[in-house]
Amino acid sequence: MLDPCASPVRAHLRVPRQHQTGASLLEVLIAMLIMSYGISGIALLMAATLQHSKTSMYQLVALQTATELAESMRANTDGFMADAYGKTDSYSSTRAAASVPSCAVPTRCTSGEIASIDKAHLANRLRLSLPGGDFQMLRNGSRADIWILWTEPTSADSMALRSANCLASAISAGGDPPRCLYLRVAL
Repeated sequence: MLDPCASPVRAHLRVPRQHQTGASLLEVLIAMLIMSYGISGIALLMAATLQHSKTSMYQLVALQTATELAESMRANTDGFMADAYGKTDSYSSTRAAASVPSCAVPTRCTSGEIASIDKAHLANRLRLSLPGGDFQMLRNGSRADIWILWTEPTSADSMALRSANCLASAISAGGDPPRCLYLRVAL
């Protein structure tokens, strides 16, 4: 007669396992924790990349606009020398659109009227292309100091550098300080 304890099935059950053949629940949980840290790090990196690309786009628009103002002043040197392009009023991110003036004689504009039209067009373009966009300009002899100002979403890492290049009247306006791009041109 066969011994029931000698059957191959029972013999296999009685042999102690020498090594484990699967993953334990603890190993799976640790792997999921590591993966979740990695995925959240990638998501934070993507958010920072989007913010910095937006900041870069704003800086490019500001530089193009400042260059455009410089070219307008070079084209109208009489208006520039008469300080018709000067603008140093305090910064406001909620300023309404500027009304574009017209010339007294439509076929012949004076240099001051051309400067007023250029300033109004520039201010309106900045309001459309930059959040809270505005500009300031000071004439210093044959040089022009141009500041393009705008607001950006609050970011803790850029708060210290935000108003580094701004004119003092922009900083003292209260509220969040604007981001400024400064350009000095010689005409």
